Amino acid sequence: MRTAQVEEGTATPVSIASPLQRLPVGEELEYDIFWLGVLVGSAKMTTALTEEKLIHLSFQAQSNWYLKPFYPIRVRLNSLVDPETVSPRRFDSYLKRQWRVHSSVITFDLKKGTSLHHLPEGKEVEVQVTPKTQDGLSMLYYARTMPMALGKTVPLEVTADGKNWSLNGTVVQAGIIRIGNSGYWPAVEGQVELAYPVPFFYGATARVWFSADEDRIPLLAKINSRIGRVTVVLARRTVEVKK
Repeated sequence: MRTAQVEEGTATPVSIASPLQRLPVGEELEYDIFWLGVLVGSAKMTTALTEEKLIHLSFQAQSNWYLKPFYPIRVRLNSLVDPETVSPRRFDSYLKRQWRVHSSVITFDLKKGTSLHHLPEGKEVEVQVTPKTQDGLSMLYYARTMPMALGKTVPLEVTADGKNWSLNGTVVQAGIIRIGNSGYWPAVEGQVELAYPVPFFYGATARVWFSADEDRIPLLAKINSRIGRVTVVLARRTVEVKK
């Protein structure tokens, strides 16, 4: 799929359904990643129920044959969250760019209202949090559970790298978008500044489209970053059927 196969939207108005009531277990979302219009990688997000009755959120991304020879990238994120509130309990991240590796772990104690950041070189930082504070992965799923209305702000607080960061998105429009073989989707578009230390994207402005139905599926993201335009496009979605 080429990015030219993605149409941002039409003048056809759509209604925005009530948000996701409960995180889907057994959901798998696969994405194509484009840089300056060229396919350079892929990503996958999954959800699963643990023995402790928490939901395990997983994100994996890697560069493809085109980018890997001169700039290999691999990303792994894992988050354990409460199935009702999406409050995180533990988050770990791993990023490898060429020969450089960055990894960290955050553990949450909601009774104390704190998160403990285990940073590189053995450094530990305790940060105050609320039940609504998210990590770098759970924030995306938490946003899917929040009501969205045109012109309204969706407040998010993310804890990362030893501090909390405000990450507020604004809902700007709702319309029909086309995504390659995935067809046409009623979607709601939001704009957000990535005002926390995401590799490549710190300070970048992102436009994000979610499906306007109750599933609130992340469909498309366009990020204007210091390395150029990055586009992330939904390739397929599957949900495990419970027997």
